Amino acid sequence: MKRDFNFDHIGKRLPYTAPDGFLDDMENNVWETVRQEMLLSKPKRHFRLWYSLTGGLVATSIALFVVCNLLPNDSRSNFEDVEKAFANLSSNDQDYLFATYQDDLFMKF
Repeated sequence: MKRDFNFDHIGKRLPYTAPDGFLDDMENNVWETVRQEMLLSKPKRHFRLWYSLTGGLVATSIALFVVCNLLPNDSRSNFEDVEKAFANLSSNDQDYLFATYQDDLFMKF
């Protein structure tokens, strides 16, 4: 292959030819096809997505309803129950608890 290729000998002539108006006709044909496809296509609705979301929400709400109704209503013990349990302890145990939790930051009111 020659290293010294001279582009001046080629000239400005294109190596291919096309009939007059060929590109304009092709552009018009493409636009006409696009217009026909746009008229024929309908907006697609994603019913499967909506059915899945609705079913998931219904299942979640039923599960929450069942779980909330199965839980006991009064899960916390009253302060009276704590006082009764403390009164049932021996005096040594009561003194031990007083000494242990006397300086506890979370037990101070």
